[in-house]
Amino acid sequence: MELDNEQKPAQFDELMAFLDADTYDEKLEILYRMQLDLNDYLIDTMAVSLDVVIPEGDIDERYRQLKGCLQAKQKYEINRFR
Repeated sequence: MELDNEQKPAQFDELMAFLDADTYDEKLEILYRMQLDLNDYLIDTMAVSLDVVIPEGDIDERYRQLKGCLQAKQKYEINRFR
């Protein structure tokens, strides 16, 4: 079942782009763009896709923790196209 534009949450396209991104660089870029629109659901969904747990708490702190996880994974990412 496909959602039409009226049923999609405002951040749906950005979330899908995050989930589909091939590199942690791309995921970080999308996270930066979404920073002001993040909520607990989005952070939880992104965290699950990265196989990490971001504890409940202040949304800004949760954003920082998610960003930190992405940056750590980015540091050790091996470029598959080399």
